[in-house]
Amino acid sequence: MGVAVENVALLAGELRARLGADAVVSEGDRLDAYEADTYWKAIAASANGSPLGRPDLVVLAGSDDDVAAVLRLANEHRVPVVPWGGGSGSQGGAVLSEGGIALDLNGLDRIVEVDETSLTVTAEAGVNGLRLEEELNARGLMLPHYPASVDLATVGGYVAARGSGVLSTRYGKIEDLVLSLRVVLPTGEVIDTVPVPRHAVGPELTQLFVGSEGTLGVITRATLSLRPLPAARRFEAVSFPSLAEGIAALRDAIARGLRPSVIRLYDETATRLTLGPVVGEELDDVCAILCFEGEPSVADAEAEGVLRLAAERGATILDGSLGETWWTRRYEFYRPPHHPELPAMWGTIEAVATYARIHDVYEAVRHALEPYEQEGLTLRIHLSHWYPWGTMIYGRFVLPDAGRNGIELHDRIWEDGVKAILGAGGVMNDHHGVGLKLAPYMPAQHGPALDTLRRIKEVLDPNRIMNPGKLAL
Repeated sequence: MGVAVENVALLAGELRARLGADAVVSEGDRLDAYEADTYWKAIAASANGSPLGRPDLVVLAGSDDDVAAVLRLANEHRVPVVPWGGGSGSQGGAVLSEGGIALDLNGLDRIVEVDETSLTVTAEAGVNGLRLEEELNARGLMLPHYPASVDLATVGGYVAARGSGVLSTRYGKIEDLVLSLRVVLPTGEVIDTVPVPRHAVGPELTQLFVGSEGTLGVITRATLSLRPLPAARRFEAVSFPSLAEGIAALRDAIARGLRPSVIRLYDETATRLTLGPVVGEELDDVCAILCFEGEPSVADAEAEGVLRLAAERGATILDGSLGETWWTRRYEFYRPPHHPELPAMWGTIEAVATYARIHDVYEAVRHALEPYEQEGLTLRIHLSHWYPWGTMIYGRFVLPDAGRNGIELHDRIWEDGVKAILGAGGVMNDHHGVGLKLAPYMPAQHGPALDTLRRIKEVLDPNRIMNPGKLAL
């Protein structure tokens, strides 16, 4: 881990000459902040004094030209570069596992344009998600993304991780909201992709970089799709006799063209340990939180349609105020006391699959992690992003005390979970990305197709400077 000292010193001097002394950070204590994102293994390793990675330098970029200059020099000196936004990723995607430069993009913080006619916003990569949402809301608009990390994450991170938000069932994930990108390639060229996502002028290059996690270049600007703030939001809550009945009812609703903005279906354990404590109610059974939005008459019609289909599957209609409370407190799930802290271990094993396979994936993950219950592990699963063809499971596991062999135990839990997902016909991630955590399983996930991605990487990044060790590229 790390880069030869002479290369670092030479590069630091050239970067300071090009960007200014204040833009290049090499002091040890200031580098500490870039040791870990929110990946548990990285946090635990840093707390133990043995970080998974650490930058040799941090460069504070403020423009496309700054980013291009850094990449040209890094490529010349064969020094790794890892883009850094809000540091909110959970997969180790921003960990500098081979040292090099942490390229901090928070200085690219301009909201370049809000096009209220076309309902688009163009923002630089370092724009904070919460700030963007507040500025759009003041205009009566929204970026319908709303990830749990909105107060930390940045626009560039949204796109690079192929992320999702709580309104995805109606509006889509980030790949559905991106129109175009500006990207600095590893050799320093700046490119803009075609300005609209629907065209017939060749393959859709924008999507090559969505989810690329900084391995193919640095996203510095994105144009994203907006919506007007809804005239009404109607919340509902229901309980189902089983998870299978809940999946079937909600699949039927989507198949009939009904589009809730939120569907969060909690299994019995997640209802009791996750949903109940946050909304302040003692809940059990399989519960679903639903939201419908838009014109009031449309939201009401969709709500009544979904509730009717749920009742046909044996659902009990609960007080809709549970949904309103969930909406108000939706970010509290990821903060203390509801979010664990060291010495606990935690992680989110998530997977996406077709409706024909999703229940098998759910059961496979539960079965795979059952042996760890004797270690004190609890697994709470909900299904929160729904598509016309399938849905996903979000399996949050918590172990109260990781113990002395926590990192080894952590890796075994993940290996068993991912193998269970793949064995049941699922895809091992829906919206958190790959990073360091899932890179070892990319060959099993993609098979020979991974070689195609690796060839693209070789062409764009011949010296392999961009975020090495991620995506198994």
